Amino acid sequence: MNMSLISVGLLVGMAGVGCGGLDEAEAVDSTVSTDTASESSQGLSTQVTGTSPVTFVATSGNETKPYNQSSTWVVAYTRDSSTGTFTAYPGTGAADGTISVPNVPSGRIYLKLGSRYLVSTSRTFDLGSTEWGRDGTFVSQPTSVTVSATGMSPWQPGDFLDMYSLNAGAFGYVDPIATGRPWTGATSLSGLSFDYANLLNPVLLDSGLGDVFSLAQMRWQTSANGVPYRGMHKVLDASVTQVQGQPATVSGTFTQPAATGTFSVDWRRSAFEAMRTQVNPGAVSTYNEIWMSARPAELGSALASISGPPLLVKLNPDAQRTDIVTGNMTYNNPLPASWQKVAFAAAGFTKSYALGTATPFTMSVDIRVDQEAGAFSAAPVEPLVGPVQAPKVNTRGAFQNLTGVGTDASLRWSKPLVGTATNYVVNIFRLGTNNGATTATRVAVLHTDLQSVYLPPDVLQAGQTYFAEIQSWHQPGSSLATSPFMRSLPRGRASVLTGMFSP
Repeated sequence: MNMSLISVGLLVGMAGVGCGGLDEAEAVDSTVSTDTASESSQGLSTQVTGTSPVTFVATSGNETKPYNQSSTWVVAYTRDSSTGTFTAYPGTGAADGTISVPNVPSGRIYLKLGSRYLVSTSRTFDLGSTEWGRDGTFVSQPTSVTVSATGMSPWQPGDFLDMYSLNAGAFGYVDPIATGRPWTGATSLSGLSFDYANLLNPVLLDSGLGDVFSLAQMRWQTSANGVPYRGMHKVLDASVTQVQGQPATVSGTFTQPAATGTFSVDWRRSAFEAMRTQVNPGAVSTYNEIWMSARPAELGSALASISGPPLLVKLNPDAQRTDIVTGNMTYNNPLPASWQKVAFAAAGFTKSYALGTATPFTMSVDIRVDQEAGAFSAAPVEPLVGPVQAPKVNTRGAFQNLTGVGTDASLRWSKPLVGTATNYVVNIFRLGTNNGATTATRVAVLHTDLQSVYLPPDVLQAGQTYFAEIQSWHQPGSSLATSPFMRSLPRGRASVLTGMFSP
C-alpha cells in the first residue's frame, strides 16, 4: 500500500503533518488557567473510538481503504488538575482502521496514537486522510530512469524539469538529482538519468493501471510587469512500467499543451518578513516563494493542496523581502480543465541548535498560506495567521535556553497578533549528536484547540535536551484535535521555535 499520510505526516518539512471534524472550539485565553479544561471527571466513563479511511484520488477512479491501525500504540491519558498526575487507559487499533479505548472518564483526554497526541474532550475521532494518486508502492531501492527526447524549446539558464504521474500520484524535481542535464540552447535530451527513488513521491509506475510518465519543461519567463518566474511550458508523456531496482528507459517528444492560462499576484512579502522575530528573536530568513497548480476538487481536503509537481507557475524571483505586483504570468496547462486551481505562498525561516561543540542542527520552518488560486489574484497575498505570542515552558519565557523544567513540563502561549488561530500543533524535538554533528528527532506532536499543553509521560526524559515548534493554524470549519489529517481551504500556518530546554 502507498505509504499513508497518517504515517508519514507532511511531505514538505519535518513538522508534520503532507491533511473536518467537530466545529473548532474558541482557544482558551492564556491568562486563564487551563487546568480546569484538562481535568477529568471521576463519574461517567465512556469509550473512545476512531476510524481511519484513506481515500486515494486517481484519474483511473477514486478508492477508499482503511489504514491499518493494528500496530499503532493507542492510549488515552487523563490528567488530574490537582496533582498533575496522568492516568493511562490502554486501547487497541485494528486492521480495519478502527481504534478503541474502553472505560475512559469524561473530560479532556490526550489520545496517544504512536507519537501523536490529540488533546480533546471528544470521544469520536476521524483519523482518515485524502491522498493524490492510486494506492501504490513507494520505490525504496535505487531504480534508475534514463530519458531521451526531442521537441524541447531551447534550454535556458533558469529552466528546470518536473516529473509527475497524475494517476499514480508520483512527483519530484528532476534537476537536483539528474546527470546529463541539457546545455544552454539544447532542444533535446540525450541520456538524462536520475534515481527514481530520490523523487519526493516515488510511486512505482505501471502502464497497465493507467499510469503515464510525464516530464515538464518549466520555462524561465518574465511577467507583464517584468517579474521573472517559471511557467509550465512543454510536456513529454510516455508509457512506462517500472520494476523496483531495475533501470527503465523513456523516450518521446515534448509537446506544448493547447490550453493556456494567466496568474497574477500582489505579493506582500514584507508582511511575512515582519513576523521573522516572532518566529524566534534569532530566526534567519531563508526563502519566499509562490506555487500555483491544479488538483482534483477532492484534494481540497488533502494533507497538502500543493506538495510538489505538476506546477503551473513557480515564483521565487529574488532573495529580497520587498512587495511585488507581478501582472499576468502566462503558462501552458496540460492538466484536466475540471481541476481546481490552487496556490501556496510561504516564507521560510531557520534557527540553529547545538549541543556542546557539535556542529549545529538547522531547523527550518515557515509561515504559509494555501488558497484557491483565484483568491491569490483577487486580494493581496499575506499571512492569514501569525506566530503565537509569549511562548513559555511552564512559567518561563521559552525563547531562552532553560534547564530544570521537569519531565512533566507544560508549554503555554498567547494568541497570534495577526489572524485567528483555530487550532495549534506542538512538535517536540529531542537533540542528540552523531559523528560530531547535532541531530534532532521528533518525539511527539500534540494537536489542541487550547493555548497550552502538558507533556504526557515519557515525552521528556532526564538528561536529554529538547526544543519545540509551536504552530498556529487558521483552518475554519475543521478541528485538528479530532481530525488531524483533514484540511480545508483557505488555510494558514505560522511557526514559533523555542530555545533549548531540559528536565
